[in-house]
Amino acid sequence: MAIATDNDSNEQAGLYPIRHVCAETGINDVTLRAWERRYGLIRPMRTPKGHRLYSEEDIRRVRRIMELLDQGIPVSQVHRVLQRDEDAAAQESAAPEADDAPASPAPGRRPAISGPGIAPHTADPIADALYHAVDPLDVEQLDRAYARLVMRHGWDGVHERAFLEVYRQLREESRHSPEGEVRLAVFSAWATAALADQLRNALRACEGPVAPCLVLGGGHQQVGGMLLQVSCARRGLATLSLFDATSAAALESLVGTLGARGIVLHGSSRLLRSPDLNQVEGILAAPGAPVYLAGSAALELSKLDRQRPVEVLPGAPLEAADRLWQYLGRG
Repeated sequence: MAIATDNDSNEQAGLYPIRHVCAETGINDVTLRAWERRYGLIRPMRTPKGHRLYSEEDIRRVRRIMELLDQGIPVSQVHRVLQRDEDAAAQESAAPEADDAPASPAPGRRPAISGPGIAPHTADPIADALYHAVDPLDVEQLDRAYARLVMRHGWDGVHERAFLEVYRQLREESRHSPEGEVRLAVFSAWATAALADQLRNALRACEGPVAPCLVLGGGHQQVGGMLLQVSCARRGLATLSLFDATSAAALESLVGTLGARGIVLHGSSRLLRSPDLNQVEGILAAPGAPVYLAGSAALELSKLDRQRPVEVLPGAPLEAADRLWQYLGRG
């Protein structure tokens, strides 16, 4: 492996640190390292202290890899495609040049896009890619598309806005057509199963207190609550999922058993018209541990009569998880 010197002239010499590559391409640094270690797709230079340095050619290669993944090529097969690209480029350079031949991209390549690779007409390319992955109504294909997005943008990058944006769009479409209902049903069934698997895995790494988490509402209404719990677990805060409203006395008994500092309650706006609302009113009206409200019903629930402390969490699940970690997970 080539070694570069540690000095300020690296960038002038066309060598860039990993943070520059991430900013230029939009890729996650963990994914970039995995492409190097596991698949040998990138081979950056190293400084004497072991820091990675990437050339302009490396950055072009990263963009090409991202293109191939977007086209559905498994990461394990990308190396073969890159090799074919290089072989084709070598043959072209060896062939005589035609005087008036127009410049065109190599076969299989799209024209290079300046900037971080986001098309100017696309507000959120992550959401757009995930949304269109629902079209075939194929859960396995949706799972592969989701995995590629997480590999490219990182877990937080996919779930910060795009995941729930797709869910909200599908939910709106379901109100207007049978086809929309089917798309929402497929997406929500896949999402709840995928998030449940992630939650089980993430909880194994959690240490410390466990907080009861009431996720009220059946079917697709559970998606937001599951995402909130996975976000908490990834930050080290374990939750105990409860999908049925229960009495205030039972919850206080559970809080004592777990040594929890509070209760998380996630509900959609439909909760306000649900029979579960009576039990939620009873929970809030009884004295006891603080309740942290999440979901689209949170603000309205906070206006109910109550004797216990109540906190309305931010609407974005990742922000809500950060807040819950501050309240329930530290110390």
